Amino acid sequence: MSDLDRQIEEALTAEDRALLDEFGEQGLIEQAFGVYQGKFRWVAMMASIAMLVLTAGAFYSVWMFFQSGDTVLAVRWGSLAWLLMTMVGFMKVWFWMRMESNRVIREIKRVELQVVQLRSKQIV
Repeated sequence: MSDLDRQIEEALTAEDRALLDEFGEQGLIEQAFGVYQGKFRWVAMMASIAMLVLTAGAFYSVWMFFQSGDTVLAVRWGSLAWLLMTMVGFMKVWFWMRMESNRVIREIKRVELQVVQLRSKQIV
């Protein structure tokens, strides 16, 4: 914990600490399942299904690559396997980017909530 984190922790009230615990940082598993929540839940579900299909196709292509006796046919199956796995990789990068954007949005909402609380304390 850095000095800044320690100073922030000391400045928090009991109510702020409870709020921080409720909306605190999520673990990797919670972030991964968080992709399947919200308005873009259906996009994540479709991407997951597409990833499964592409992965199965890539495994089949690798199998056919090793089973083919012809060099040209082996190159075609190998190229297809490479293309499909590249597509799976791009989709996984999308998931990681979505997890990161969800984390940033969550932090921004926490800051907004704290600003609203500060404003309500100043008005009273």
